[in-house]
Amino acid sequence: MEHDRAEIQTGYSAEEVLILLKDVLLRYLEELKDARMAGEDSFVYGEQTAYTECLEFIRLWDRAAEHGLDFEIEERYPL
Repeated sequence: MEHDRAEIQTGYSAEEVLILLKDVLLRYLEELKDARMAGEDSFVYGEQTAYTECLEFIRLWDRAAEHGLDFEIEERYPL
């Protein structure tokens, strides 16, 4: 889950930041799904809970569905 911070630039619009954040959180949740299946537990659960909660807030954005958040997050990534 390392992110190359050298790639991050400044000057993004709020919409661009939300899209970037959504993409990163979904990628992290996909990686955690694999870790959880491999038997990792409490720390993984805490991470998954935090990422899921962040995505739930991003879903409040009026344009979330058109950017791929048109599903129930906890159904796809159950806690």
